[in-house]
Amino acid sequence: MKTKTILIMILAGVIGGSLLWLAPRRLWAADTTSASRTIHHYACPMHPSIQADKPVKCSICGMTLQPVYEKTKGTNAPPAAVSTNKPAAMMPGCCAPGACR
Repeated sequence: MKTKTILIMILAGVIGGSLLWLAPRRLWAADTTSASRTIHHYACPMHPSIQADKPVKCSICGMTLQPVYEKTKGTNAPPAAVSTNKPAAMMPGCCAPGACR
């Protein structure tokens, strides 16, 4: 009886572990297929001038061409970087007298 119980527990552990191992991969695959982005063309990451309609090898370096997606119109993303072109504030006594003003 103990042997049967141990075998059932091992089987349950193997099944549970395999489900945990497969679940994140299936969820990730579902996310990528649900995206409504369409492929515009394929281009080499190292040589963007090399383009094709299908994922073939680059004629210069031999890398597989990666998909380039069509740009979507209008996004709600903030700008990548903001520059105010203002000098950094100086602490009193950090430089020669009269040099900061």
